[in-house]
Amino acid sequence: MARSRESYRERGRLLVKGACLLALFGLFFFPGCSRQPTQSFSLDREIVLAAARDLTPGSKDPYYTSLILEVWEPLVGVGEDGRPAPKLAKGWEHSADYTEWTFKLTEGATFHDGTLFNAAAVVQNFERYRVISPRTSSFYLFDIHKIYPHLRRVEATDEYTVQLTFDRPFPTLLYSMTNFGSAMFSPPCFDARTGDFITTVAGTGPFKMIGHVTKQYTLLERNETYYGSKAKAKTIRVRNIPVAETRYSALKAGEIMGVLDIGSLTPALTSELLKDQQFAVATKRSSITHYLFCNGEKAPLNDPRLRQAISLMVNREVLVKNFFHGYAIPTSNFLNGASPFSRAEIPERNATRAKEAAKAVLQDKTAELLFLVPQYGIDRYPYKEIAEFIQAELKELGLNARIVVMDWATIQDARAAGRFDLILGTQGLPNLEPASLFQNYMNSTGSANVQYRLGYKNEEADRLLAELDLATGAEEREKIYDRLQAIARQDPPCIPLFDDINLAVYNKKLENYQPLLYGVTLDKVGWKQ
Repeated sequence: MARSRESYRERGRLLVKGACLLALFGLFFFPGCSRQPTQSFSLDREIVLAAARDLTPGSKDPYYTSLILEVWEPLVGVGEDGRPAPKLAKGWEHSADYTEWTFKLTEGATFHDGTLFNAAAVVQNFERYRVISPRTSSFYLFDIHKIYPHLRRVEATDEYTVQLTFDRPFPTLLYSMTNFGSAMFSPPCFDARTGDFITTVAGTGPFKMIGHVTKQYTLLERNETYYGSKAKAKTIRVRNIPVAETRYSALKAGEIMGVLDIGSLTPALTSELLKDQQFAVATKRSSITHYLFCNGEKAPLNDPRLRQAISLMVNREVLVKNFFHGYAIPTSNFLNGASPFSRAEIPERNATRAKEAAKAVLQDKTAELLFLVPQYGIDRYPYKEIAEFIQAELKELGLNARIVVMDWATIQDARAAGRFDLILGTQGLPNLEPASLFQNYMNSTGSANVQYRLGYKNEEADRLLAELDLATGAEEREKIYDRLQAIARQDPPCIPLFDDINLAVYNKKLENYQPLLYGVTLDKVGWKQ
């Protein structure tokens, strides 16, 4: 029998109580969570933080380590206004037809191994891009053909100037280059033939990596030769603590001073922690969206009317309020609200229309669904409770969902074989250019569409995506993005639930611990004097 909304509110209250008991248990029984002996205070004392995953996947990953750790930097970053901003490229200009882009590079920057950052290093990084594409990552897939479509050549025109030439106009190139789109590494630290890293990663960032133990910690040290303002902290250790309750216990015990990365601390535990005056949280919109992915290759979810019915039925406001404590933004827009091209909208919840649409598809019958929930979503988010809430909503449509929790690798296998109906999961923005996201999910031959067995086919979407390559200006591309968002609202490739909020939870002994679109202001974090 479907639970009432009041029962879910009570369940939320019980979850907080349970989490607190687990945290108290962890304080006494989890190894490494005991209080440390009192030490003399020093502003150079190591700062210890924690993340739910290992932020340094290593030599085979396109990036070696996450952007969050500020070891490497991109050519183009993201400004406070959420738009492209200079980073290692200090300026740029383009031809009238957007086929030639010229970048002026920052002078005086060196990689951590002493190699000079210049135009030659940029060209070698682009050569590596070609070698590794496409390559999966713990963060975002790297594929030069999607990030730099129709790129003909990259050449150094002088020591600090690089020119990119395209066969077709690319008016929104800067958006594509942000963050993970233009990561720069010292050429001696990677193999030019394979693109694999052959030494510890050497970037130009305010921190350099001086230690890493897989699934335990990454140790960072301030880069004393950084070309910009130096990091405030001398050393930062980022521990990998997969279980949210253990991260909570470590914060309470004073073993860690803050948490970072996606799913840093569950909303329930964050609310509980803030009852202690030692702690604070700063928030910012995140680039992560949570979706319901539907198997559109088989009945009944191959009918877009039923996917639309599910979207209309799920009460996102209640979901966010009860299980995310308000630390999320309800949405029915396929494109994350952090994108400059996203169009804000208020999600519609209309149970009457949802039931009518479901009835038209199911013809007064019921359908059995296999609803897969990834373990990472339980470790980082209240995915089990969210899934049970959605399960109750679906029952009113005649859809009986059986929830099964699996690790992500097993879910990938089940997805590849088509052994699922629904999957609860996340998708982030690797950069500010949404073209690859639209192409992956809404193109009838898109990689995510095929791999996730979405079975999505919309003739207008295919036509618009083909027109992107011919768009000669940013405004023309923006109109296409607007229309694609409108199509996705009526004929969703997957069902958006809510945009994540980046929770920067920390001990007040630290200062300047502020969230970014992705990560925190790590270089500005220090002990409060």
